[in-house]
Amino acid sequence: MSVVIGFQGNVANINLSGNVDYSMQEEIRNANQQALSNKQISEIRVDFTEITFLDSSVIRALLTLQKEADAAGKTLILLHCNDNIREVFEIGGFDKMFTFR
Repeated sequence: MSVVIGFQGNVANINLSGNVDYSMQEEIRNANQQALSNKQISEIRVDFTEITFLDSSVIRALLTLQKEADAAGKTLILLHCNDNIREVFEIGGFDKMFTFR
């Protein structure tokens, strides 16, 4: 389980891996704040390539990030969600609230 953030130009990349659940809330919150507070960033990408599991607390953190990104004029994009992860979003109707690539 890890949360790694990197910056490239005007993009913040937040890479999540492993089982991402409530125990990782502080790490996710810190990464979100780093991305939001950087004035050069206009796009935040959250990469799900290496996620094996996520729970509803992660979706809640992403909803908060979406709201704060919108308020800051930044775009949030969720990348590389496999079918199982995508289904978690779809079951709750959250797939309509995010931009996926």
